Amino acid sequence: MPRHTKEYLEESRMEKSERRFTVKGMIQDEFYNLIHMERRKFFYTAWDLSVRPAKAIGMLLNGHRKYLYPYLSYLILIGTITIFLSVRYNFFVTGYDLSDVDNFLTRFLESQGFDKAFRREFFYYAEEFATIVNLVAIPVFTLSSYLLFYRAKHNLAEHFILNVYIGAQQLLFLWITIPFLEIMPQFKDTIIAIYTGLTIVYNIWVYITFFKGNIWLNLIKAMVAITLAFIVQTPANYFTFYLLQPFLKWLDPIF
Repeated sequence: MPRHTKEYLEESRMEKSERRFTVKGMIQDEFYNLIHMERRKFFYTAWDLSVRPAKAIGMLLNGHRKYLYPYLSYLILIGTITIFLSVRYNFFVTGYDLSDVDNFLTRFLESQGFDKAFRREFFYYAEEFATIVNLVAIPVFTLSSYLLFYRAKHNLAEHFILNVYIGAQQLLFLWITIPFLEIMPQFKDTIIAIYTGLTIVYNIWVYITFFKGNIWLNLIKAMVAITLAFIVQTPANYFTFYLLQPFLKWLDPIF
C-alpha cells in the first residue's frame, strides 16, 4: 500500500468523537453505515480483532468511531458469508441427536410443551442455522457481561458493541477450519471441538483485557459471565426457534 494512502487511512481511523454510545445513537449510526459503508476497513478490523481486540474496541468506544468496521455491518457480513459456507461444510452437523438427552433442562422443556419431536427439530435447526443461533446469543452475552462487569462503568450499548465484535470474530475464526475440514474431513468433530474451545478462550481473553482491574478477578468474572450466558442462551434460542419455525420452510430452498 502506498505510504500516503496508509497515512490517510490511519488519520481517518484516529478521528475522535466526544459523543458517548447510546442505543438511540447506535440506531442512527447503523442507518448511516447502510448508505455510506467504508469496506476498505474490513481487513484492518479483522486483523485488529485477532491480535489486539481489547485495544481496538476500546479505541472505538473512546470516540474513534472510524477505527473499526461498523459493528453491525461487520457482524451481518461475516454472518451471511458463514451461512453460505455452512451449506458446503455443515460445520456443526454432528450426527448426534441431543433430543434424547435426559437432564433437568430437557425435563423442564418437556413440562412446558416442548416435547422430544420439537427438541429434535430444534437440534437440526441449530446445526443448519448456526449463525442465527449465534446472533440470538449476542444479547444474552451482553446482559451477562453487563451484570458481571457493571463496575467497569460501561453502559449497555457499549457492552452490546463489545459482544457484537466478539461474536462476529468468532464466526470469522470458523472460516479458518475450512482447510482442515478439506484435508481431514474424518476429524471434523475434533476440529469443531477445538474451534469451540478456542472461541471460548478468545471470549475470556477479550473480557479480561478489555475491562480494567485485577486480572484474576476479571478471569473469574469472565468465566462466570460466559457460563451464565451459555445457560441462558439455550431457552432464548428455543423461543426464537418457536417463533421462526413457520418461516423456516421458506429458507430451506434458499440454503
